[in-house]
Amino acid sequence: MRQFLTLTSALFVLATADRAAMGQVPPTPAETKGVRGPELYVAQRSQDLGTMLEGDKITIRWTLENHGDANLEIDHASSSCGCAVVQLSEEEKVIPPGGTLALKAEFDSTGRRESQVKSVTVYSNAASEPQLHLEFKVKIEFLFEIEPTGMLNLRNVRRGEPAARTLDVFPGQGRKSLVLSGIELVDEGPFTLQAEPVEGRLGAGQRIRMTVLETAALGQFSAAVKIKLTVDGIERERTVPIRGEVVAELSWLPKVVDATRQNSRPGKRLTPVTITAAEKTPFEILGVSAGPLLDAVVEPGRNPSAKTEYSVVLTLREDAPPGPFAAMLRIRTSSLDQPVVEVPVFGMVSPAVEIDPPLVLLRGDGTPAGAIRRVKIQASSPSQVLEIMTLACDNPSVQARVDVEASSRYTHIRFVEVRLAGTPPAGRTQSFLRLTTGVPGAEKIEIPVTVESGAAGPR
Repeated sequence: MRQFLTLTSALFVLATADRAAMGQVPPTPAETKGVRGPELYVAQRSQDLGTMLEGDKITIRWTLENHGDANLEIDHASSSCGCAVVQLSEEEKVIPPGGTLALKAEFDSTGRRESQVKSVTVYSNAASEPQLHLEFKVKIEFLFEIEPTGMLNLRNVRRGEPAARTLDVFPGQGRKSLVLSGIELVDEGPFTLQAEPVEGRLGAGQRIRMTVLETAALGQFSAAVKIKLTVDGIERERTVPIRGEVVAELSWLPKVVDATRQNSRPGKRLTPVTITAAEKTPFEILGVSAGPLLDAVVEPGRNPSAKTEYSVVLTLREDAPPGPFAAMLRIRTSSLDQPVVEVPVFGMVSPAVEIDPPLVLLRGDGTPAGAIRRVKIQASSPSQVLEIMTLACDNPSVQARVDVEASSRYTHIRFVEVRLAGTPPAGRTQSFLRLTTGVPGAEKIEIPVTVESGAAGPR
């Protein structure tokens, strides 16, 4: 008899795991009271809650029973969605043999649509089902709809003007009346709110417009609007997040000049900044500056006589040193709202010649790998012809030569072979490999050479 129960339990565990893997709640097993160890049993694992109104909350209850002969200990219980919150205190986590527990989960239907299927998983020390899956189903009826759903992005809005985008509120399917009882800003926003009637596909609704304050600060903003309404006598509230950017008469692109992905050499022209009057109102650029590494020049736009558009061209100065740089382009204008426009500029000045590796390490360990290194010398511009005119090392134990065969495939790349040719002194010595080239800005190159050797030197 005990072997039969053991086989039955094993088959039940396999079936449960198989259904769980397919995302299904397994059927309620037959009662097995008096089994050895803790045993979790739920008579009704799946519940159909019928229909509820969006915005309402409901509490689902499952009766958990311990059919074993030892304490059932619940580690935790979790739901498949944040809309369902399991209510389980520490005092309820131990169910004695023969005991029961009413497990509760509160479901919030706010923002949910149509048919919903959610699950709750109970993790315990039950022998047959340490992870027991519960389920509930419900259909949501909408009292009202807001367009757009979710967040409202006003994008670019002008001071003193209504935003082009609005919030529209309509009664739900089959609903008769919608009354807007209040609208207010939850977070401080740079606009005022006005409501007006509007007709839509679902009937008579309300349109909420936002007008930007004359004193609104320029730049991006985030706010929220709380809407209070009554539909067929049922009161509801909904908070809608809103974001956008307050702009004035001038706009410009790009907002940031990012040249970090470019091969920027001194003298290179970066992406120009185009500044335009939004309402085609003439304006003037009074001056530009971009720091010690960049020259900034103003060029007229597509219609120079209209004075409604300009391009600011940035060029890396010839004396710009290799390495990363950051600057702020400042454009002074005749605009009262925007007397100064600032555009961050980032980039990387490439050297005239790139060396890989930048340091040569030779090791007199008696192996070819330690005694021979290869250096790649490459002009930053593929059109630049790179010729190595002289090549020498001030360490007599080190010899260097241009690998003519490997270098012959390119005009802007040369490969140099560096090797130990004699017996270097014991210890560590520092020296330089010195080259001269015909590349402007890289006429003389020094590459550090480190030699490590024992007393015997290389074999």
